[in-house]
Amino acid sequence: MPDRLHLRELQTQLAQYSKNEGAMQATDLDLDWEMYMEVDGSLEQEEALLLDYFRKLKFIYLEQETKLRFLADLQDDPETGQEPQILSATDVAQREQECRRVKQQLVEAKKRVRDLRQEIDTLADDLHEPYDALDQGVGEARQLITEISDMELELARSKAAEGTHSCMTTAEAEAKCDEQILEMQKFDDLTTQNTRELEHAKKQLAESLKQHERLKLERSTAEKMANEAKLGTGHDRGRDWELERICGRHQTMIQHLYEALGIQSIHAPSDNELVLEFGSESTTLRLILDEVGGALVSYSVTNTQGDSIDLGKDTIGILDAAMNANLPATIAQQVWQDVD
Repeated sequence: MPDRLHLRELQTQLAQYSKNEGAMQATDLDLDWEMYMEVDGSLEQEEALLLDYFRKLKFIYLEQETKLRFLADLQDDPETGQEPQILSATDVAQREQECRRVKQQLVEAKKRVRDLRQEIDTLADDLHEPYDALDQGVGEARQLITEISDMELELARSKAAEGTHSCMTTAEAEAKCDEQILEMQKFDDLTTQNTRELEHAKKQLAESLKQHERLKLERSTAEKMANEAKLGTGHDRGRDWELERICGRHQTMIQHLYEALGIQSIHAPSDNELVLEFGSESTTLRLILDEVGGALVSYSVTNTQGDSIDLGKDTIGILDAAMNANLPATIAQQVWQDVD
């Protein structure tokens, strides 16, 4: 019995000592708030001191609770009828082993918690930029939704305004579109026709150029023979029978051309002017050259009264192209085709 009283007294003293020690620790950790009030790092220092303070409180509590449980196990309790617990060396070793196992589990659990916390911090850092991008996308989506709503409202107002005189209805707009489609088809047909006529004119121009080159070559040959005959270097001392034969053939060809083209006469009022008169419609074609045998400068088509004849745009285009290419034969042929 005295041993039990001694143990109870010892337990009371330990509890009082723990309270006094906790009070002393709390007194030692009192902070001078006025000193740290205006210091930027005061919050961090305060946090570190508070963490240390709570660690010490936790240790004091665990130490006190362990001592109380140990003393309670060593003595009986008349109120509850609990008998004192007597442990052998084997029981102590077994409990120590169990404590080590539980402590190891606690350490592993803490390690897992730290790892999970580190992973959470890493994921939070990784998700920072995607979150900002998502937040920006959400803002843009809200803006688009607002704009779409405004457009839908405007469309609803436009539909509600149908039938008024200030704007077209759907039927009127469709009719207008149909008219524009028909006009576009007409323009397309005209463009196709003009393209075909242009290709045909190009072919005629190419043929005229070939004829011009051939006539130019024949003219050069004839001029050479004429010069030889003039200088007396041809056959029979000045009279070249071959030249006369060629001239006769050319004269016959010119006569046939007169008849085929309906040319009534060809004469040259001056050295740089050539006049062709067509007998069928009393049409006169006047060609002006820059010099004798030179390039064309201008042309004119008149009637017997001297008035200009109104030719079509296509004919004028062909005549201008032939004049720029220095093709008098093409001009005569085109005028003959136009007045025939």
